[in-house]
Amino acid sequence: MTAPKGKTADLCFRDGKFRIMQVADTQDTQATSKDTLRFLAAALDYAKPDLVVFTGDQFKGYGVSFLAGDREKNFEKAVANLIAPLEERHIPFTFVFGNHDDQAFGISKEKQLALYQTHKNCLAVAGDESLEGLCNQYLNIRSSDGERIVFNLYLIDSLSTTLDGKCASVTPGQIEWYRTVREYLREQTGDYVPSIVFQHIPVPEMWDLLKEVPKSHKPHAQGFRDHAGKFYDIDERYLQKGNCDFLLETPATPAENSGEFAAFAEEGDTLAMFFGHDHNNSFVSRHENVLLGYTQGCGFNVYGPRLNRGVRLIDLSEENPKTFKTHTLLYRDLFTVKDIHNKPKYLLYSYAPPSVESVMPTVKKLAAAVVAAAAVGVAVYFFTRR
Repeated sequence: MTAPKGKTADLCFRDGKFRIMQVADTQDTQATSKDTLRFLAAALDYAKPDLVVFTGDQFKGYGVSFLAGDREKNFEKAVANLIAPLEERHIPFTFVFGNHDDQAFGISKEKQLALYQTHKNCLAVAGDESLEGLCNQYLNIRSSDGERIVFNLYLIDSLSTTLDGKCASVTPGQIEWYRTVREYLREQTGDYVPSIVFQHIPVPEMWDLLKEVPKSHKPHAQGFRDHAGKFYDIDERYLQKGNCDFLLETPATPAENSGEFAAFAEEGDTLAMFFGHDHNNSFVSRHENVLLGYTQGCGFNVYGPRLNRGVRLIDLSEENPKTFKTHTLLYRDLFTVKDIHNKPKYLLYSYAPPSVESVMPTVKKLAAAVVAAAAVGVAVYFFTRR
């Protein structure tokens, strides 16, 4: 069987161990946040990962600063700034695209990939051009001696948004590509290869890991659209307790379930799926036979969970590849609020709403208050004229 498209260069365990660092939602521009870069550099020095996986929204595609001057040069600088801490330490990386990367003012995903690939430590490949999205990939992690495939990573482009502004679904073609790769790896090794999936937008099954709570329950996350008027928290029945678990916004998942989770859960090869997208969430819970994990936002140039911004570390074992350990490394583990370079922006983004929908209830209340005040003013005016 010919190797399916999307295969990256292989990596190897080192002395039986392999550490992955997931970085989610840096969401920056060419004027890259010094706080993000400082935290990323410190996290790399502390954790010493063998691979970094960026799980989308590396860049603020809607950022108007990209329009000031040469857009391609601006984007080239944004990529170079973000990758510099990894490049200086010779740490390989790969990535998936997020919905905001897809909004990059005419800088196509293909152009973005080419800019990443100018850096020698980039492992990302375009993948199968017949699939939706770009950079649908798989990465084999071999034994310490390089002889055997021990573990595998899937990197899926979870696409962007539908015409009505909802999150898109991973397509049937992408799901079938996964199945093809899964069976190819089984043919190569004699068994299904333990794997982890990384993508930006979470699967709809994330909702199954939550419980509805009264508004008085603290903390809670407020629902919108189909979940409007409801409030949610992590359901501890499924939670795999970590060092810092929180749900501060409800999942922004596809409106349509394309069966992605069901496919990845079919044969037991997929141990976990890790996502970003919702910056204010960080936890890992079990759904059926798969762990589903949120990793909070890392970036300081966008809304995020204050000093609980962080990265996720995933430790694999060559001896026991079907098990792994994971925890988050937080900004507050390495720095304090005194170390923040841009404190006004930090305060702004500490209280910024995660979406237009989340701010609408407040806008409506303010509008109602303004209308009420105006009505009172008109009544007083006519009353005092008598």
